[in-house]
Amino acid sequence: MTGVAALSVYTGAILVGALAGGALPLFASVRRSDLLLSFSAGVMLGAAFFHMLPEAVEQGGSAVVPFVLVGFLVLYLAERFVLVHVCAEPGPNRRLSTAGAPLPHHEDEHEHDHGAHADPDGTGCDVHTLGLAAWLGMSAHTLVDGFALGAASVTPELGLLVFLAILAHKVPNSFSLSAILLSEGYSRGKAVAMNAAFALMVPVGAGLYVLLRETADGGKFTSLALAASAGTFLHLSLSDILPDLHRRGESRWRLSAALVAGLAVMGALTLLRHDH
Repeated sequence: MTGVAALSVYTGAILVGALAGGALPLFASVRRSDLLLSFSAGVMLGAAFFHMLPEAVEQGGSAVVPFVLVGFLVLYLAERFVLVHVCAEPGPNRRLSTAGAPLPHHEDEHEHDHGAHADPDGTGCDVHTLGLAAWLGMSAHTLVDGFALGAASVTPELGLLVFLAILAHKVPNSFSLSAILLSEGYSRGKAVAMNAAFALMVPVGAGLYVLLRETADGGKFTSLALAASAGTFLHLSLSDILPDLHRRGESRWRLSAALVAGLAVMGALTLLRHDH
């Protein structure tokens, strides 16, 4: 299977998985799995350290390593100053864990426009993401994931591993988005449409990588893109997923075991690359 064909299959599978995950809180009383999120964080860390970065160095030499920091900082700064950070993606806010149930009324609710919402879960994460803002922030992250998938798919084995890492993250991601939209009063039809647009950012990001590669030195661009994508994976796992999970009341041992399991799976899969 050619690189483009594999990329098409991967983006299609992620699209289906994201739509399925997004449908769960819309049509069934299903709770988000923190264990899966912790596992996906381990998978993303393992993909970055065991696969993406070594492949980038193999293709472009040690000069590509600083681009890991570039990828990390670009996503951090975009989230800090441009995007609305979705602290509830996939974090502790009851907007997600209740899968659309209305939140209790707070006396200071009228002060929303001044950023004075209380933290309903005592997690230190203010409620500051609503509807469209949540969709925009999460879609931007998904666009970055698609770009990373495009860069990784140049190497068949690496493409498969990065696909699995993104799929493990996108299913609970889309669940979170649907729960936020429901809690904000969006209709099921509109929530489904926005989830579909959110999921389509994966093929859009992958297509963006392909277009940029055609206008640049393919080999050099791919190695730099892989290094930068490893940096974005580190940011998503270390700055988004894990801090939110740490604030939850779930078993620390179980969440830690799931994280280590994700890392172990990616570590074991290094044998797949070494056998080829």
